[in-house]
Amino acid sequence: MQQDENLDNVRLDIEAVGFTLSDDLQASVLDALIKLRRFYKGDVITADVYLKVEPNQRTNNRHVGIKYGVPGNDVFADDSGDDWYVLINNVVTKLQRQLEKRFGNHTNANRANIDEIDPASLA
Repeated sequence: MQQDENLDNVRLDIEAVGFTLSDDLQASVLDALIKLRRFYKGDVITADVYLKVEPNQRTNNRHVGIKYGVPGNDVFADDSGDDWYVLINNVVTKLQRQLEKRFGNHTNANRANIDEIDPASLA
């Protein structure tokens, strides 16, 4: 998978099971991950996206799961339904809530200030 400049050095893996991933769907996944980066500015190590079509089901046959590798335990969210784009948005919203609950807004608000501190000035 090609890296997107807005995802920094995140190792990105998108797996499509049971169908061929279209360029539009891939772009939607990348946009969703970029959106998630706006809500969490901390270190992200990996982003694993699983898109699967269940062939034996008539309804809710599409499944989206995203494992977001952050320091500590990874966060994971998934959802099933009929529309890829709605599912991706639902999963990103779930991940956003988990990140806010775990790290809080204060971590994100102060991160830029911490990165600007020169370690030599502390010694």
